[in-house]
Amino acid sequence: MAPHRCLLSLALLRTAAALAPVAKPRTSIRMNGIFDSILAGFTNAEFDDRRAKARHILVKTLDECDSVMAQLNEGMTFEAAALKYSTCPSAKSGGSLGSFEPGKMVKEFDEVCFDNSVPLGEVTGPLKTQFGYHLIVVEERLTNMDRSEGSSVF
Repeated sequence: MAPHRCLLSLALLRTAAALAPVAKPRTSIRMNGIFDSILAGFTNAEFDDRRAKARHILVKTLDECDSVMAQLNEGMTFEAAALKYSTCPSAKSGGSLGSFEPGKMVKEFDEVCFDNSVPLGEVTGPLKTQFGYHLIVVEERLTNMDRSEGSSVF
């Protein structure tokens, strides 16, 4: 008879344990709070995550700029014109400046590259800056990019 009582007691204990409410451990709540505060320390409300990708041709005078624009209108590719006429070191890569964020270029240049009314892929200019006259092709505008390790912009 004693073995039956043990089995019965064991069955009751298992049933009671299964029906008992389980309290959530406080440590998980506390850990989430710690991680939230660490993450908050790395946020920057003023961070501007926009980027642009552009090419340009830089020449010294407005007449040169008009001449290059005429060549482009006659069918010369932008890359070939940059290689032939641009005085910027980027000329050897077809005028490519790669991708950049606001504030990395002179103000006038940034205003064109980050203005959504400027069409992508079309020649814009002439634009006068302290360096001379530019013809610009904005190739791409990017916002809200993944900046995690391993992404293309990290």
